[in-house]
Amino acid sequence: MAGNLTFDALKRAVADGEIDTVLTCIVDMQGRLMGKRYHAQMFVDHAYAETHCCNYLLATDLEMYTVEG
Repeated sequence: MAGNLTFDALKRAVADGEIDTVLTCIVDMQGRLMGKRYHAQMFVDHAYAETHCCNYLLATDLEMYTVEG
């Protein structure tokens, strides 16, 4: 999907049934998506202001072991 989706546009798409899942992800050093998956309505209602992730997601190797340094 090209471009950015505003929160208001996300709320409309969820209400219209166009989006049912929201991914909050970062890309790690190996190019994998690391993060959380939410039911879209729950994200709109609660998670938008309360979503967090751990820093360790940026510091692990392919086997999820912490890299030295």
